[in-house]
Amino acid sequence: MITGYDFLVLSVQDWDTLPTRKHRFPRWWAAAGNRVLYVEQPMHWAGWLVEIRREFSRLWRWLQGPREIAPNLWVYTLPLLLPFFLMWEPINRLNMALIRPVLRAQMRRLGFEKVILWTYMPSSADLVGTLGEQAAVYECVDDFTASKGLVNSRTVELMERRLIETVDLLIVTAEGLLREKGPGARRSRLIPNGVDVEHFARVTDPDLPVPPLLAGVKHPVIGYIGAIQYWIDTALLGRIAREHPDWTVVLVGPRQLLADMTPFEGLPNVIVTGRVPYAEMPGYIKPFDVCVNPYVLDQVAEHCSPLKLYEYVATGKPVVSVDMPEAHRFKGLIHIAEDADSFVRLVEHAVTHDDGLAAQRMAEAHKHTWRQRFEAATAALLEVLAEHSGRSEA
Repeated sequence: MITGYDFLVLSVQDWDTLPTRKHRFPRWWAAAGNRVLYVEQPMHWAGWLVEIRREFSRLWRWLQGPREIAPNLWVYTLPLLLPFFLMWEPINRLNMALIRPVLRAQMRRLGFEKVILWTYMPSSADLVGTLGEQAAVYECVDDFTASKGLVNSRTVELMERRLIETVDLLIVTAEGLLREKGPGARRSRLIPNGVDVEHFARVTDPDLPVPPLLAGVKHPVIGYIGAIQYWIDTALLGRIAREHPDWTVVLVGPRQLLADMTPFEGLPNVIVTGRVPYAEMPGYIKPFDVCVNPYVLDQVAEHCSPLKLYEYVATGKPVVSVDMPEAHRFKGLIHIAEDADSFVRLVEHAVTHDDGLAAQRMAEAHKHTWRQRFEAATAALLEVLAEHSGRSEA
């Protein structure tokens, strides 16, 4: 157990997005008697202008200071940064120099003393060792070198490599990330994603209501949950909808700026719900006949641990996935397609044939709970703190 520390979490997600490990770990640290300052994803001026209607208040929100959202847990929004910081390292150094005193001010405001820096930002190496922290952890949940947008892969790779070699502990979520990022780390641990088993098992409750948008939807329903982004093969989902006009394809999640939605044009049997509250997610999944994991097979898929796979398995429903490494964690319990044609055939088969594996899938989900993941991360951090304590005593 870790208690009595002050966690500074530098995230790459805002707090009010769909919850991931970036949200769960801070909540548990706070509940254990630590103080936690969750710093939302950095946004630059160019990105703010694109999202100005949705993000207008971000212009001054940083002046309001940390917002307490639960006992011992605060959320803070950074000021807008200079763009191109993931394309040119000198700009990133300048951005880090600008936010360093801002972060220090918020930590003083909260009375932080025994600080643990926990960062998800591959660009944060220049902050390590400058915030009075007793330990620094980089939790790498995606391959940021494969990101699109205002990103230079080589620049991100160099910044991230410097971060990995500087922090006390590297945590990764997938085997591919461990192979790519692990060399040079002082200490590394593989801790995959997990699932709130009880939450997603609610889809089996006959009394659970289906949201009005999907009530009476035409079956079979082929369902997807999660953000709709450029790494999702929307063309594959569009193909399923075109070839089976009597089916319904449902995408539950927010559409992101770089997502290609053109494959859905003119398809009345495709429903995109937009962002839905996490608490309501089981109701949206309940009408699914088949859950799909349609990643584009590229560097992103090679190195990621999709939350949706764990969540699908916890529902007990049949799952069809593209052939990405993380899918093989559930080999024998889900259907893994070799290519697009195979993906469509497996979905067709799953619609008409009960594989009888629902109970086994739900049992498997209990091996991948978020509590288990949190305990693994805590154990790894305790090793670091014990090592530091030994050094100081010596």
